[in-house]
Formats: sequence, C-alpha cells, structure tokens
Amino acid sequence: MNRILFFLLLIVSCFSCSDDGAVFQQSVELPVSGWNKDSAAVFCFEATDTVGTYDVVVDLRNDGSYRYQNFWLFVRSYSPDSSVYSDTLECVLADNYGRWIGEGSGSLRHLPVMFLSEVKFPKCGTYSFELTQGMREDCLQGIHDVGLRIMKSKQVDAQ
Repeated sequence: MNRILFFLLLIVSCFSCSDDGAVFQQSVELPVSGWNKDSAAVFCFEATDTVGTYDVVVDLRNDGSYRYQNFWLFVRSYSPDSSVYSDTLECVLADNYGRWIGEGSGSLRHLPVMFLSEVKFPKCGTYSFELTQGMREDCLQGIHDVGLRIMKSKQVDAQ
C-alpha cells in the first residue's frame, strides 16, 4: 500500500511541475527589521545566448504588515561592456479595496511582476541587476524577499 501511495504522489508531482523556461532564478531574503533604502539586492546572470529573447520578472513576497497598495523599485542593470540601464518599476500589490494581489494564503503573498519582455542579451558575459526599494521610507517594513527570474520568451509566430 505504501508503494502505491509513493508512486501516485510521484506521478502527481511530475504532472504538477510547470516549466516556465527559467534560465536564472534567485531571491534575496530581506531583514526582518525592514529593507533600507540604501541596500540593494544584487543578482548576477551569466548570458551565453545572444540570439534568443528573454523575459525578466521581479518576484516579490510581502505580508499583511505592508502598509501600501503599491511598491516602487529602482532597477539598474549593468551589461558586460559596462553599459548601464536604469528604470523604475511600479508593483501594484493590492486592489482598490485593499485585497492583496498574488498567490498565497494567510498574510504572505507572492507576486511576479514583468520587468522586461522579449529582451536580448547582445553580449556574452555577466549582467548584473541591482534592485533598491523606491518608497519614501528609509526602512520599509512588510516586504519579505525580492527575486529575479529570467525566462525564455514564449513568442507566438505572427502570420
């Protein structure tokens, strides 16, 4: 009986795994005391494909103690040839009624936010991404961790 249950669980887990095409995925757990505006979460991605297109997603996990509806991130990326790209990303974490958006149960929520879509990495080498919180608080409470995921784009052929 135990063997049957084991194989059933194994089969179910194989079918429940989703392949999102991630070639890079990493997250940084933030201090319980809060995310200081001067602290950056840094992610380094080694690009080897200069032809394919990729989606870059920021993964956020917040809890019920987060006091705002939205969250602002400052993103800087550095390419192997020392080019710098800076952008600001707004992440809407709750709807107009204060209900959290994203997956999760209880007060902890996970929200993936698209940062770049169908981008190419034109040079082989290390690309660095620095994420800093862009809110008006010096030390922001309620954000548990921040992550970066780079996935192969799922392009639809236009005919």
